[in-house]
Amino acid sequence: MKDSLSSHTSSDRKAPFFWSRRLSLRWKFPLLLAGLLLFTVSVLSTLVLIGIQSNQKNQIENTLKRQSEIIGLTIRQEYLAGNQKDPQQFMKLRATELAGQLGISSNMRIILYDATGQLAGDSLPVAPQVNVKQALAYALKGQIAYITAGSSVIYLSPIQEPDGLLGVVQLHLSIAEQQAFYQDIVQLLLTIGVSVLIISFVVGWLYIRKQIADIHRLTQETHSISQGHYPLPRTVLFTRKDELGQLGDDIVQMGHMIAQSVNDLENEKQQLEQAITKLTALEQLQKAFIGNISHELKTPITSIQAYADLLNMYGDDPTLVHEASESIAKETKRLIELIEDSIRLSLLEKYDFELQVTSVQLDELLSDVAKRTHGKASTSGIDLQVQTVAVTLTTDPKHLMHILLNLLDNAVKYNRNDHGWITLSNELYDYKTIIRIINSGAIIPEDQWDNVFEPYATLSSDRARTGSGTGLGLPLARRLAERLQGKLYIAQSNDSGTEFVLELPV
Repeated sequence: MKDSLSSHTSSDRKAPFFWSRRLSLRWKFPLLLAGLLLFTVSVLSTLVLIGIQSNQKNQIENTLKRQSEIIGLTIRQEYLAGNQKDPQQFMKLRATELAGQLGISSNMRIILYDATGQLAGDSLPVAPQVNVKQALAYALKGQIAYITAGSSVIYLSPIQEPDGLLGVVQLHLSIAEQQAFYQDIVQLLLTIGVSVLIISFVVGWLYIRKQIADIHRLTQETHSISQGHYPLPRTVLFTRKDELGQLGDDIVQMGHMIAQSVNDLENEKQQLEQAITKLTALEQLQKAFIGNISHELKTPITSIQAYADLLNMYGDDPTLVHEASESIAKETKRLIELIEDSIRLSLLEKYDFELQVTSVQLDELLSDVAKRTHGKASTSGIDLQVQTVAVTLTTDPKHLMHILLNLLDNAVKYNRNDHGWITLSNELYDYKTIIRIINSGAIIPEDQWDNVFEPYATLSSDRARTGSGTGLGLPLARRLAERLQGKLYIAQSNDSGTEFVLELPV
């Protein structure tokens, strides 16, 4: 028995494979969304169509069942009310009439069969017949059967009478309206599904395009960071607050951290380079210091040794003894000064001694320094002039006194032998005290202005430096000036004189 209202055939088609690795996310996500929507719409449409089909089937079955029961009841009543008790004879005599009457009342084609399966009556005798042998066989056995033939459903139901089977009634019901309705629903679902799919694909593509644009911007930002182009401070990639916005903020923060790390590394690199440069310079200074200190110590010792040998050889010569004694005393004093200045400079560079700060009247201290140096200047025929301005400083007077005595001593020592002069003055300028010591000594080349403040650097071209200093006075004076938060430098050195400037904060 065929139990179906309609049959549908479907063929599996292979969908083209778009999911390629080379396909961008701009197309992958919309295609994925379209696939999900297509699957969802297909499932829902299938369920709807199955529901409609099942509902139509139930309605048709119920309709045919009710009609078959009514027709069966009518035929039984006619059979029981008549005088003819033979079922076959009854069907032979009354079937044609009953089929016509029942066809008019039910608006269906009615065909009646007797208990042997022979055609007994047809409400539309000229209409084409449909082969229903298999279904009729089921009906003759007391079972209900129906088949679908085109746009009609043929329903066969047995008619029972008290003594057995009276016959079989065959109903023809047109389902053209139901099939048309079903096709309309299929077309409607197909139209809606395609429309929803296209609209969803376009909306999804536009949305994904915006997301991909933001992702592309993130990619460009990370590429820029990898190339060393870091985001500016307060850079905001997106105003959105979702995961992409958070990711953008994290990338900007990462760029700032990388930039800071790179800057720190660059600073450390520069510091290391400076440290290496300083270490190299210190190594050279160490070598120069060893050579210079060796020479500085050797020079007076050699002189002392020479005079000692002369005393051993000519100890009975009073003139030689006197000259040797003076020279030995002078070289011994120079040796002691050299050792003391070396120790003082070494200690000053290694240890941060506490300053003894107090209030100082600078003009009085300058006058005191000038008085201490005046005798030595007069002996050398040098005119020392002092021009002071009353200024009160808060500083260490011992350190300041040592600096000024050292500068004036050098001004006397390296001055001209005749008609030399020294000017000591001070002034107040821009919250600083400027002390100037100008002398008529030898001209110092400008490229040597900083070198004279290095240990053992001197103005004399003669390394023996008869009557010269230790070469540590100016370096020691500059270190002390720096300790007092000041600066010591040469401002000029020409025919107008060599000017040493000491700047101190008020």
